[in-house]
Amino acid sequence: MMTTETKNPMLSLYNGVRDTTGTEISLQEFLDGIVTGKWENEVNAVRALWNDEAKQKALKIQQLNVTIGGTFSTNNNANLQDPSGYMAVDIDELDGELETVRLQVNNDPYTYASFASIRGKGLCVIIKIHPERWDESWEGIKAYYMQKYCRVVDKSTGNISRRRFISFDKETYVNERANLFKLYLKKERKAPKPAGTVIHTKGDIEYVIQQFEQRGIELHDSTRDWVRAGLAFASEYDTGGLDYFQRVSQFRHDYDPVETEKMYRYLCRNKLGKVTISTFYWIAKENGCDIMTPKTRDIARTATMQKRQKIKAEDVIDSLVKVGGVGRDDAEQIVKQVYESAEEIQTDDTLFDQLELFLRQNYPMRRNEISRYIEDEKGRSLIDDDFNTIWVHSVKVLGDRVSDKMVNKLIHSSFTPTYNPIKDFFRDYTYRKPTGLIMSLAETIETDTGVGPGEFFPNYAEVFVRKWLIGIVSAVFGEHCELILTLTGEPGTGKTEWFRRLLPPELGVYFAETTWPITKDTDMLMCENLITFNDEWKGKTVKDPETLKGYASVDRFTLREPYGKSFVKRRRLAVMCGTSNPTRIIADSNNNRKVIPINVLSINYEAYNAIDKIDLFMEAYHAYMGGERHHLTKDEIKRFNESTSSFDDASIERQIIDEYFALPSGVGGEPVQWISSHEIQTKMEVWANNRKLDNRKIGHELQSAGFKRRQKRGEFGKQLWGYDVIVTSRL
Repeated sequence: MMTTETKNPMLSLYNGVRDTTGTEISLQEFLDGIVTGKWENEVNAVRALWNDEAKQKALKIQQLNVTIGGTFSTNNNANLQDPSGYMAVDIDELDGELETVRLQVNNDPYTYASFASIRGKGLCVIIKIHPERWDESWEGIKAYYMQKYCRVVDKSTGNISRRRFISFDKETYVNERANLFKLYLKKERKAPKPAGTVIHTKGDIEYVIQQFEQRGIELHDSTRDWVRAGLAFASEYDTGGLDYFQRVSQFRHDYDPVETEKMYRYLCRNKLGKVTISTFYWIAKENGCDIMTPKTRDIARTATMQKRQKIKAEDVIDSLVKVGGVGRDDAEQIVKQVYESAEEIQTDDTLFDQLELFLRQNYPMRRNEISRYIEDEKGRSLIDDDFNTIWVHSVKVLGDRVSDKMVNKLIHSSFTPTYNPIKDFFRDYTYRKPTGLIMSLAETIETDTGVGPGEFFPNYAEVFVRKWLIGIVSAVFGEHCELILTLTGEPGTGKTEWFRRLLPPELGVYFAETTWPITKDTDMLMCENLITFNDEWKGKTVKDPETLKGYASVDRFTLREPYGKSFVKRRRLAVMCGTSNPTRIIADSNNNRKVIPINVLSINYEAYNAIDKIDLFMEAYHAYMGGERHHLTKDEIKRFNESTSSFDDASIERQIIDEYFALPSGVGGEPVQWISSHEIQTKMEVWANNRKLDNRKIGHELQSAGFKRRQKRGEFGKQLWGYDVIVTSRL
């Protein structure tokens, strides 16, 4: 149980919203009842109707409720008997944010207590106040919550006789040492002005009144709000507005449908010209209602913006109908009201809201996920001149409060939608499900790879062209492909054009030619292109097998993005390929699993050009989506090694090893010698005509050739590393 305060204020307790006599209950008892589950069954019954708002509301208004503001002889502000010195404010419709907001308010020095509302979607916060400064406290609390937490408290809670329903919340929070709220506003709040011209449709009035019903809003001031609401309906609908008046009156503490009808009939006979339907929208807004449907607001915002730019109303209507998908009747009705109004329609938009609409209407743009550039609707990348032009135009339309920084911040935020043109390509053509084109593409290459002496891999080209193409699709969907497809052979066979014309026209811009130097520019190419191509196998990278394999394996690069001020890690996209006139391009044959060579004798370009490249890539796409991957199996690696020996570019170290050493077979009687690593290097340098050799490369090549490295105790007991070898008779 909670600890007891020194002063335990009393509250009025009512049995449902229509009960006006009430009994008394202490604030402590009320909070204890919430945390201990005294009303658990009643509250759970209300919360169980979350998917039926009408039934939930009907059950809710039957529940016990209290006046946190104090005790009353009847539930009316004028009949306050003893103020409690506490105010309860609502923070409604929190949904998934409830616990976050609960944590904020529970850490606030002015929070005396907090608990979830009866529906479980909002939070009630109880605050200590000076009992004689209710109105000042209310205005200060509203401003305090907005300034500190950017939260709007329910405006109806500012009424001292406001009812608070029972609840159930085991996480109810109480802070006996909460500070007295004294943050009063320095200047007295000016009385709000009526809404002026309001966009008004049948859908909007129904939308607003439904909010009254859903939230049980009570028009508590009978001398102003209730009567003025009736006059507003009477001015717009005459006797036809009775149903609206009944619906907004039903939550008044003394509601009587017969008396309400009598009042409305009287108001219809005694209309006041200065009270229009706009008055009701102002009352609704004061009670926290949204006074326009989202559809009306969007149309009104668009029309208001176009009116500022002096665009004809007829053109605005046509655009809304053709481009916006708005019904012509709705468009004409709302646009007409906007254009006929002598004052600008207030849609509660912030300057940022207006700027967002301005950009959407005048400068539709999107961010390319591949290039990271902002593009216009034609796909052109925007530069500084474009952003400056947009800013100048926005100032002319919206005023000089719009800064260039504001425009750029908005454009380079989540406001600008992101798209992936390559994924969109596959999505747009998903319905195309061809087969056999990858085989046809491979068959355009006449090759002797896989069918040479001692080789039998007749579909070598098809297997590895297919692997490489599926690897391209794999890279698009986040799984990098390390394979480097390389066409070798005599000049003039068409190897280069075979790659250059491979991508479909829609994806052609994502083909880049490079020699793969290890630079930031090349790294960027790897992130912004689908294929990077090295013609004629140029550059230092391809000369060093370890560097080439390492670069082919990199999955992410650290880069500075376009418009960016800091470095970020970006996923690599590009799959590599190349051509070479010399065939000996594999410098590390025993550890190569990346360079996939195909020796080209000729290319059938008539057959190549007949292949629809969209269908070609869609075949690879559907194969990937069906579970096929670019990775080589053990059997494919074995057959690959057997078929690519003619591409080996052996180092001088490997050539000497192959010439002077033989691998022990393990059969007894062989002249096997254990020779230390240092001695092997010394001998090999002599055999190389005293050329200095790299000991690390010697070791790498020995192990690649299958020689086993092991330790042996040498002279003076020192442990030495060496290899078991057979020295050939060539010596």
